[in-house]
Amino acid sequence: MEQLIKSIDYIFNGKLKLLTRFSTTGVINTLIDFLVFTICNSVFNIYYTISQVIGYSFGVINSFIFNKKWTFEKNSSNKRISHELTQFIAVNLISLIITLFLIKYLVSYFNLNVYVAKIIVTLIAQVINFILYKFWVFN
Repeated sequence: MEQLIKSIDYIFNGKLKLLTRFSTTGVINTLIDFLVFTICNSVFNIYYTISQVIGYSFGVINSFIFNKKWTFEKNSSNKRISHELTQFIAVNLISLIITLFLIKYLVSYFNLNVYVAKIIVTLIAQVINFILYKFWVFN
């Protein structure tokens, strides 16, 4: 049991700390996004692109808090929080536009199930977000 605890500590606080924390935060954001997307799309019959905007927005709120405070550990920064938040929103608007375009493209032209398309575009957005968060927003 002690070895398991040391292994978990190493993963979250060792050499893989940043990637592990970003991934964990991403999973939580994705769960929130998918839950809200599914409720909007399946329960309330809101068109999938609008459901994507709503779900993504809920994930973004969680993402800013966890990425700032835990993943990149920026409790204090030389940047004002308003500047950091503006950059964060800009990154997520870029990701949102890309995901909206790609989800529409995958559903319309490849006839993919909307949830399969959502999984694909979510993975693409995570790569874009990580790079821009690390080198621009939370640097």
